[in-house]
Formats: sequence, C-alpha cells, structure tokens
Amino acid sequence: MKLTRLIVKNTRFSCQFWCFLLLAFFSAFVQAQTVKGTVSDSQGPLPGVNVFLKESSKGTTTDFDGNFVLQDVSKGATLVFSYIGYKSQEVIVSGADLNVTMQEDAQALEEVVVVGYGVQKKKDLTGSISSISTDDIQKTNTVSLDQAIQGRAAGVTVSGTSGAPGASPTVRIRGTGTVNNSDPLYVIDGVPINDIANFNMADAASIDVLKDASATAIYGSRGANGVILIETKKGSKRKTTVSYNVYTGVQNKIDNLDVLTGPQWAMLVNEANTNDGTAIDPELANPGALPTYNWKDAAYRSGFIQDHQLSISGGSEKSTYYISYGYISQDGILKESGYSRHNFRVNNTYQVGKKIKVGHNIQYSNSDRTSVPEVGGNPWQRAAFVGYVTDPVSPIYAPDGSLGIPGYSSAINALGLVEYGKRNRKKESFFGNLFVELDLAEGLKFKSNYGLEITNVKSDNYVPEYFVGPTYNSPVSSYTLSRSENRVMVLSNTLNYLKVFKDKHNFNALLGQEIQNLNANNVQAERSEIPSSVANPTLGSGNVSTSTNNGGISESKLLSFFGRLNYNYDERYLITATYRFDGSSRFGENQRWGKFPSVALGWNVHNEHFYNIGFLNQLKFRAGWGETGNQNIPNSSTFNTLNLNTNYIYGADQVTTVGAAPLRPGNQDLKWETTVTKNVGVDLGLFNNSLTLTADYFIKNTTDLLLAIPILNTAGYKTSPYGNAGDIENKGFELTANYRKSFGDFSFNLGGNISFVKNKVISLADDGILIGSNRSKDYSRTEAGHPIASFYGYEMIGIFQTQDEVDNSAVLPKTQPGDVKYRDLNDDGIINDDDRKYIGSPFPDYTYGMSLDMNYKQFDFSMFFQGSQGNDILNHTIYWLEADLGTNMSTNMLNRWTGEGTSNTLPRVTFANNGVNMPKSSSRYVKDGSYLRLKNVQLGYSLPQDMLDKTPISSLRIYLAAQNLLTFTKYEGMDPEVGVDTSDNGTSPLDIGIDNGLYPSARTFTLGLNIKF
Repeated sequence: MKLTRLIVKNTRFSCQFWCFLLLAFFSAFVQAQTVKGTVSDSQGPLPGVNVFLKESSKGTTTDFDGNFVLQDVSKGATLVFSYIGYKSQEVIVSGADLNVTMQEDAQALEEVVVVGYGVQKKKDLTGSISSISTDDIQKTNTVSLDQAIQGRAAGVTVSGTSGAPGASPTVRIRGTGTVNNSDPLYVIDGVPINDIANFNMADAASIDVLKDASATAIYGSRGANGVILIETKKGSKRKTTVSYNVYTGVQNKIDNLDVLTGPQWAMLVNEANTNDGTAIDPELANPGALPTYNWKDAAYRSGFIQDHQLSISGGSEKSTYYISYGYISQDGILKESGYSRHNFRVNNTYQVGKKIKVGHNIQYSNSDRTSVPEVGGNPWQRAAFVGYVTDPVSPIYAPDGSLGIPGYSSAINALGLVEYGKRNRKKESFFGNLFVELDLAEGLKFKSNYGLEITNVKSDNYVPEYFVGPTYNSPVSSYTLSRSENRVMVLSNTLNYLKVFKDKHNFNALLGQEIQNLNANNVQAERSEIPSSVANPTLGSGNVSTSTNNGGISESKLLSFFGRLNYNYDERYLITATYRFDGSSRFGENQRWGKFPSVALGWNVHNEHFYNIGFLNQLKFRAGWGETGNQNIPNSSTFNTLNLNTNYIYGADQVTTVGAAPLRPGNQDLKWETTVTKNVGVDLGLFNNSLTLTADYFIKNTTDLLLAIPILNTAGYKTSPYGNAGDIENKGFELTANYRKSFGDFSFNLGGNISFVKNKVISLADDGILIGSNRSKDYSRTEAGHPIASFYGYEMIGIFQTQDEVDNSAVLPKTQPGDVKYRDLNDDGIINDDDRKYIGSPFPDYTYGMSLDMNYKQFDFSMFFQGSQGNDILNHTIYWLEADLGTNMSTNMLNRWTGEGTSNTLPRVTFANNGVNMPKSSSRYVKDGSYLRLKNVQLGYSLPQDMLDKTPISSLRIYLAAQNLLTFTKYEGMDPEVGVDTSDNGTSPLDIGIDNGLYPSARTFTLGLNIKF
C-alpha cells in the first residue's frame, strides 16, 4: 500500500536510493566459480541451447561445438537448459564442469505465433506474419505500444504525428491502401479494440503482425489494413513471482532550426525596405544596437518522465493469476503539456474439472492529458513553432511583468499560447473479456469469448479573458464542457478440431461466429462571460444567453461467420484456407454482405527425403492469395441526412427559427471496399539456425474505394455523398534477417529488417482527380497514375540573376532579378496553374530497422536504429522562415541573393513583391525527409546470483538508457519523423508528409531498475 501511494503521488526516488543503486551497478563484483560444459543429444553436440541461471536474466547459449561458459555462478545454483524440440532440464551446480544430454520431446510445444482466433506453430505458417519481441519493445521506454513497434517489423511503417505526450503516431502495414482510415486493426486477447492508446505495453506477452490477406482474411471486413495481435501475460503453475520495474529520466528538445538574432533580423528588414524603395523604420535604423530575445525556446523546457510497473503472478494446477499495476507520468518539452496514466490489470484462469476452463482478462485505465495548440495552417496556431517566427527584438515580457506583445509581426506570445490555449482531457477506459473453453471430445474444443470495451472521455476547460496578440485574444472568459462514450461489444464462438491421421496427415479446422456492436454518443456545451469573482468556474456560472450545445448518437453492427482449415502433410506440405462472411449495418440491404476468401500454400523443402544441404537447416517456400474488406464510412452513408442546426430568418420582424436543411444524399448502392493481396515468401535457416532470413514479395490492390464524391454546389447539399470510385495498388518487398553467436561469456544478436513499398492510384471517379483534404488541396492531390497525396505545384529552377533573364523568361507578375524562377512547363510564356506538376511523394522508397544486443557476464548492451529513405516532406517551416518575411527568418537567409551570382537557391528579401517567392505549392519547400535515428541505446548490469541467494530477491538489474540520442538527416525542420498532419477537424490520410511546425520528438535519458522476488 505504501508503494502504491508512493507511485500515485509521483514521488521521486531519493538521491540516497539512486546513489546506492549506482554503487551496486559499478562495484558489485564478487568471487564465484566459472561453470563450463558441453550440451549434446544422441547425435552429438547441440549448438544454440539456451543456458540460464534459474529465476534470473543471466544466461548464455552453446556455441557450434555445444560448449558453454557461465561465470560468477555459485555452488548449489540451478542452471536451466532449454532447446526447441527437447525437454527442458534443470541441473544443480556441484562442480565447475558439466556435461548435459538433452532428450527429445515429441510433445514439446514448439515456437508458436498468435493467428486469428488461435495459435499456430511458426514452422507451419503459410502467411506473412512478423513477431515482435516484447523484451525488445520494453527496452524502448516509450509511452505507447505503437511508438514502441517502430522499425521492429518489416512492412510496418510508424511515423510521428506529434511528439506531444499521449499523442498517437501513424501506423501503416504494407502501405496506404485507402483514403479512408488506414489504421490497422488491434486485437487484444482475441477481442478487437478501437483504442490502443491506454494499453499498458508492459502487460504484453506476445505481439504478432498479420500482413498478407491469407493471414488477415479471417478478420474479413476489418483486416484490409493489417492486424496486430496482442496476447497479455498470464500466470503460471509455479510459485508466486513479484516483479517491479521502474525508470525515471529527463527529456529535452532536439533543435534543428537556427533563426536570426535581433541585429541580423533588423539588417534584413532594412534591406527589404531598401529593395522596395520604402523608408526604414527608425527604431531599426541601428541594427547593431538592438537586443536579441530568445523566443524560439521561450515555451520549451526539460520534461521529467517516470514509469512504474508492478506485477504479481503465479498459480496452481487449478488456477493461474496475473495482476499488474502501471503508472506513467510524462512532462512535455513544451510548457503546460503533459500526460499521466494509471493501468490496472487482472488476468485469471480456472480449471473447472478436466474438460472446462474459464477465465478473464480485465484492464482498467485512466489517463490525464494536457495538450497545447498544435494544429492550424499558420505558425501562430502551433505552440511548438510560433517562437521561431516571432521577431527577436520584441521583449518576451512587458516592463510590468505581463506577457509581451510582438511588435513587428502577426505572431503571438508563445507563453500566452501555451497558457491560454492548453486543454485538458481525461480518458477512462475499461477493457476485458470473459471466456469459457470446453473439451467436447478428443481434439474437439469449443470456446466462447465475450469482450467489452468502454471508453469515456471528458474535458472541462475554463479560459479567462486574455490578450497576447492581435490574432490571439478573448475579451470574455469561457467554459467548455464535452463528454463522450464509446462502447464496443464483441461475442465470438469458435469450434476447433485438431486431428492427426497415420502420423502424417495433420488437420486443424476452425468454425466461428461473431457479432460486434458499436455505440457512441457525445455532448458539448459552452458558456461565456463567467464573472472573475467565481472561485471555481463551472458551466453553470456563465451567462445563460451565451449558451451553445450540441450532441449526437450513433450505432453500427457487424455479424460474421468464418471458417479456416489448416492441413499439414508430414511436416512438408502445408495448406491454409479461410472464408469469412461479414454483414454490416453501414451498407444498404442489397450490398450488406461481404465475402472474403483466402488460400495459402507452404513447402518445407528441408523435410524432404532428398534434401541434403548441411549448412541450410531450414528452407520453406510460401505463397498466398486472399481478400479483405473495409467498411470505414459514416454509419448513415446510405441514408439521406439532414442538418438540424440550421436557423432560418423570415418575416418583417426577422424572426429566427430553428430548422433543418439537406446535409448529405444517401447511396443505397454502396458496397464493400475490397483489398486483394498476393504474397510469395521464403524462410531460411542457416548454420544451425544461427542465421535466419525471411523474404516476402507482395501486391496489394484495393478496389471499389469508398470516397466522398464531389457534387455541384447547386445540388443543395452541404457535404458530398459516398460512393465506390477508385482503385489503389501497393506492391513491395520485405526482408528480415537475424544472426546470433556466442563466444564463451560473450554473446550477441544482430537483427535487421527492410521494406520497399510503392504506392500508386490506379483509377478514381469522374475526371480521375481527387484533390487533397480541405487543408492540403492547394499543394497535394490524389490522381490516377501517382501515389496518394502526392505534392503538386510549381517547379523552382533557380533565381533570376539579371533583368535580361527576367525579360526573356516566363514569369509571374512584378518579377525582378533576385526572385524565384519557375519552370514554364507548356512553354506558353506565362507562369500560371497550367505550369504546376507533381513535385514529390510523402512515401519512402524504403524503411528499415537494425538492432544489436550483446551480453558479457553480468553486463548487457543493446542499441536500435530506425530509418526512412526517399520520402519527401513539404516543409512549410521553410515557407515561414525563408519566404514570409513578416516573421523572423532562418539563418539560411544570410546567404540570400544580393546581386548577380550570389545565390541560385535563396531569393532576395522584399515585402512589396514577396508574392513571387511565396507560393506554398512550390518545389522550393519539398525536401528530402530521409533519416537514420538511434532510437534506443541501453547499458545494463545484473547483480551476481550469489549476492542475492540469501535475500528474497531472485534477480536485480539496473540500467542506463537513451532514446532519440542521434539523428542523421539532411532535413532542415523541427523533426524528420513526419506522419499525418493534425488538423482542426481531426486527421485525414491525405494530410501526410506536411510539416507545419509539428511538436518535435524529445531526446530522453533514463535510469532504470528491474527487480524480481
């Protein structure tokens, strides 16, 4: 109880405690004997056998000759020997030399992966599935699961939407296949969930990513964007184990942008006025005498982060249990921003007789997030960037101590933006499932699984009257309240039959039925003019006449039937076939049902009688085909809908009456968006499986794209109707490799993956052009023959150097020497919209990840790199810092054009004619977004076992870690990790790769402790 209070109150560890741990880290060496030996089976030495000290993390593996060496092992300790296909053995150390003989175990559980509605031996897989080590992701010290899997699996691309605490990144599996929601489906303990943000990744026991349709088709309408399956930790039939993991650290801003000092800025402003023939501001006449105020860092700070995870697990022959509590607290690197979360989980299983097992997996969580403004099309709407564009000669604070008002631009005080723009959101969620398993007969098992997810979000925000700039002020105070509840219920029933005939014919058949019900409701209300005398403002304390409110209710249902057959002949020939029917309430009666089949084949060549390649231990070929669906459209898309918030004014007295107006026409012919995937792959194991390779080639085609198709304004509807109108193709290649080796006390594991994906729109409705979202339509578009959301605009080809060059070229009006030169694509002598072209793609040529893990005696070291290559970023931070001279400028502008031959990349400074140099849709702002980042590095030390033998502690490890330590990139922006840009109305997949000054990632340093009892 005291420990819980300590965690909940965010109490930091005392200096004395950490000093003790550091002392143990660097000085806890004791004398103990070195144990060595040989492990073999009936055929000879066994390489790659796991050897570890029981109930500790200390261990090694045998080399090619079956030898191992383990130091600092006390006499009487127990060593555990384990190897796939063999019975695990426990040997008590009685001397310095051991010879262990492993016994084959035909019934041993081989390495398995989670698949839809079950598990399968990895060697029997026919689909494309990537497994992510939970040990690896828990080394990342990140807040959310989707951040932690970045770079860990081939074909999975994770890019940041914001570095703000509690923000969720963009996750794509094998490219973007739709202009609708392209997020993958997350399934926890067999139950699909809508919100992964509140999941505690410390509770994850396994993470498997289903990528091709032969693997995802079992999820039918929800599998088109890939599926991420998560199984949580369970108890085991052994003595109780208590684990406590904690880390604490500090986060700092990574600064990649340099702006002008006060004298530099004034010099360029004076130069611009001189170029325009206008008078110089007297207050700027002597630039060298002007001060410099550090606006760009004014709203930033060092943020503290801490994470505590406590778990208790155990069980008996009749029941098992796993109980955990997690708490994380993170200060944002922007002032006022922050995030905290509590997680509580209880997983139990009960064996009721010999044939009935029941259990539950239940999680409760609540989070508290304070965000600061980071959306909008201009920089003074984004707290992370507004300080960069504020003129450096205006003071941050006024003489009376109040916030200063920038005097030479439209920018606002960054401190005022985070203070008056902060918003608090509390989220409370319950997620759990209850299940019963019945052994009906030999090989025949029935399982019923009921899952429920309830998410409640509330926000209460009071904002006093304020004035921190001409564009950011409020003459009255206000109070805003919002409430929302989302409820998802899933009930699935499956019948599984497993049978082996004549020791060679292996059948595994699955039949299932599932129903899903989604309900959502929300309400918002606001009042203004709250008296300053009110100590605790509420909605009721505002002026009644200023009241506004809104709300809504929605519901959708999904009914499904599915089946799967796995056939394995003699561990050589493999077949997997699935079929699923989904009926959705989001479609009309004529198109309600979708059918999603798949088939996949596998051939374990290494099990053939003729196979005799000694160094190649595994050789498997795979091929698959399948269909999946997408139903991500508004629930009411098939119906004609009305806007009930329409006011009418009529009569001589101009009476206002609440009425209704057409909102969107319905479409009863809407049908499923369908994705067809073809996949071929090969799995290799070399040198006693110390080197493993997996390669896949895929083609993923999405047809009958669900789109909001534009209609004429004269049609009388406010929004466009949905229709099926487009095809998109993603195709690519994935490679994953892993190599492990040991030399006595030293062992290492080197892994990596790389993914090549090409995206292309095959066709679209009507004239074949779909302009981008409301925010990106001026500079990106989606059109047949090009990737989704490709950047579109003028091509900059240099800077005009002379008047003669201007006179003999196609130009924009008022162009002069020193202005940007654009390509005249149609050679008509005029620069206009007809000269725009495709100027870049937000999608990378390839993404990759690399990991290295090393162990030497009690020390362990790991590092993980992640990168992206070939993607373009529309860098609008350059627009504001190098084109819109009404703000502060980048130091790059010191190399501007000042005369013939001085620059061919940066134009002259001018106010009067800056429109020539400012178009947002220009290749001037499209930059290479490639980067390589050291995402995580960690050094750990585990105390020797004999130090702990007389204590209740079974293992203790302390470590130092850093995240985002190094970044290698040529990109000049806040952060090269740019995903889908956040907008005022949420996010659109078409707003991808656009940098409007996003909240950057932080560099983090942590000190942690792992302890088991």
